[in-house]
Amino acid sequence: MPKRIRMSLRLGDENREFPMTFVPAQKKHLYAMAEAVLDAYRDTIDYEGEDLEQTLDELKRVYKGSYGPLMEEASFLLMEEDVVRAGVLVCLYRGEPTITYTFTRKTDQRLGYATLLISKSAYELYKMGYHSLYLYVTVENSSAVRLYESLGFIEVPLTTVTEINID
Repeated sequence: MPKRIRMSLRLGDENREFPMTFVPAQKKHLYAMAEAVLDAYRDTIDYEGEDLEQTLDELKRVYKGSYGPLMEEASFLLMEEDVVRAGVLVCLYRGEPTITYTFTRKTDQRLGYATLLISKSAYELYKMGYHSLYLYVTVENSSAVRLYESLGFIEVPLTTVTEINID
């Protein structure tokens, strides 16, 4: 099993301009999200052989609250017509805003979409009164770790046995 670390971003009052329009990550976009997630994760360290139906089931678990309630006001998609290009899903995991999924289709990677989406989530969370944003990332996913570090995330200790053994 790949090793995961926990990272945290201290939120601040950074009033940013966002050069594109984000769509709230609503349930009605689940199928389009599943297609994008599968495309983003396939052939990476985090891919576990899921097919589209399994990916859709996993996203349904996110929306049912398996990782804490979905924070719709901080979860966004970048869409082009009916195609999801990138997205970020934030849940209130153990009372802390936590990025559950961030994904970008392979053809759209390295265009800054994840940076903009995470920054938008962080900005909205700060406006809601939160001071930190968390995530878990696979250590071997060096491009994701570099992205998160470039945004100001730092590694923080795992605090419970459940976190240490997180899947």
